[in-house]
Amino acid sequence: MDEDIAKWKAAVEDLQDQLREETAKRRELERRCNLLEKLAHRDPSTGLRTETYLRTRVQEEIERAVRYPAAASLVTVCAPKEHMDTVPALGRRLSEEVRSSDQVFLLGKAGLAVLLVETPEEGARHVINRLSVELEQMVGGYGYTLTSFPVDTNLADEFLRLAMERHHEIANRMGSNGGMANSTNSHPLH
Repeated sequence: MDEDIAKWKAAVEDLQDQLREETAKRRELERRCNLLEKLAHRDPSTGLRTETYLRTRVQEEIERAVRYPAAASLVTVCAPKEHMDTVPALGRRLSEEVRSSDQVFLLGKAGLAVLLVETPEEGARHVINRLSVELEQMVGGYGYTLTSFPVDTNLADEFLRLAMERHHEIANRMGSNGGMANSTNSHPLH
């Protein structure tokens, strides 16, 4: 009988060891998955958030703005073709200048998007004015667009589409990309 109890104790200890081992492996796998998810949200060469992640974040932010009546704004900045190489540095600099809740994303090779959460159009214009001197120094001759929710559109599905149409229109006018835009909204070039 004592021999059977000893065998059962050994079997239970074995199972507990296996469970601890499996739990440790699972934690490591979850840690790696979280790291991969974070890396997928950032461009490896610049460290800036990706356009793919912008789409996810805009959708989340607009859904939140609908649930809790709030505003959101998206500012896009486009550099002229001859200054495209300054965009990553500008993006990193803007990331330091905006609130921690706001995020900066890379748009192609010549553009940036700044998602301003809980920021109405007027607040976004203040951000643009505050950053304009730095933008001019780093990029020189930039263009920008501003799209606000719910002012420009009150439909979540249209918000990012409208913002991207405006951005592509400015980029086309500046010769920064080859994409075609069909938006009729006009936004400043500086």
